[in-house]
Amino acid sequence: MNVKWLRRSLWLAGFACLWLNILDDPPLQTGAYLQDVTADSAVVAMITAEPTQLTCIVRDPAGQVVGTVPDPLHRRRHAMRIAGLRPGLEYSYALVQASGDEVDRGSFRTAPVDDRAEVRFAFLGDSGGLPWWVWLQQTPILHLPARWHWLPDSGTVTRIGAAVAEFDPEFVLHLGDVVYPRGLNAHYASAFFRPFAATLRHAPMYAVLGNHDAMDSDGLQLLDNFRMPRSELTGDGRCFSFAWGPVRVIGLDCNSDRLGGVYPSDHPATEYLSRELKASTEPWVVVASHFPLRSQSRSFNRGDLLLRLLPVLRESQVSLYLSGHDHCYQRFGGSDDPTGDGVPLVVSGGGGKSLYEIRPDSRYVLESSYHWCSAEVGAGVLTVRSHRLDGTLIDTFGLPLPEGAALERLRAVNPARASRIDALR
Repeated sequence: MNVKWLRRSLWLAGFACLWLNILDDPPLQTGAYLQDVTADSAVVAMITAEPTQLTCIVRDPAGQVVGTVPDPLHRRRHAMRIAGLRPGLEYSYALVQASGDEVDRGSFRTAPVDDRAEVRFAFLGDSGGLPWWVWLQQTPILHLPARWHWLPDSGTVTRIGAAVAEFDPEFVLHLGDVVYPRGLNAHYASAFFRPFAATLRHAPMYAVLGNHDAMDSDGLQLLDNFRMPRSELTGDGRCFSFAWGPVRVIGLDCNSDRLGGVYPSDHPATEYLSRELKASTEPWVVVASHFPLRSQSRSFNRGDLLLRLLPVLRESQVSLYLSGHDHCYQRFGGSDDPTGDGVPLVVSGGGGKSLYEIRPDSRYVLESSYHWCSAEVGAGVLTVRSHRLDGTLIDTFGLPLPEGAALERLRAVNPARASRIDALR
């Protein structure tokens, strides 16, 4: 063989080897992020590249240290709960190593307990789009750039993360499919933690399990990265509930693939929802799941969910049902409800993955565009807005408190919640 061609062949073979997926994925690492903030406590979490020991120092609005919580073990996953806080106050925190070096800092507001408190939160779904290079981060040529965070994340998800951070919510609801295609830890940095880092340092994010999140290990990787309030029914954060002033949020894991694909009557989420709705007394109740009940996109109307969830939502006069799954914005119901459901249903799945087509119907608010949503409570109304990436609005609607006959029907099934509504008026 010609020596020149042999040399060229060896060079080509060597170059090709640089593109083989033969290395381990870069270790997942994050900045500081908040989880499970309540009226009197908060969890500050961080995943470090190497095992280390961290201490969380918390200061009140006056700058006085009110808590120092060490994580005594050298490990990568840290989650320090700070207790003894006061409701509705702004606190700052810093994470420091045993050497005294500060590794990150942030701030948060504890949940209020006053029903007259103003509340602002954001929600979005299906944001887990990945950049092309993620599929090559195990190759010799891209492993170190990926490990050192030199490569860009998805531009759409990053823009949505920046818009949510600018809104400065008190908490965020993620409506599932946090990371595509299988919810792997190796993809969380580029799909979630980096695009939403500015928000995560200052506001807790709560996530319901999407179908893609549950594809690997039945969702355990999402549950490890998020610290949702634990439910007694499931023993983990698959279903969760928390209060933020006058708002109660109930998150449901409605995945049913492991149960045959159809949402059964004895699904644990239904029992959990019924229990929580009976015990919830907050004036506004928001229920979140990944799967839409109604859809003018790929999901169509889900007869199984309409049959088994909608009657429970309607009887308890749930203020709002949120979902993702279909990559678009859809609203069914509101002040003028052509569905007759009695509960506004919002699909917000335009968080960054490729968009879905919509079947037009003038009765509903429908748009296939990338977006995120904000919600604000004030002056006796929960106002919801959906925002395009250019800052313009897709939709705005308000949800006043029940009154008249609707309030009396609520009083018959939940007198404590009706009494709080009376007092708020």
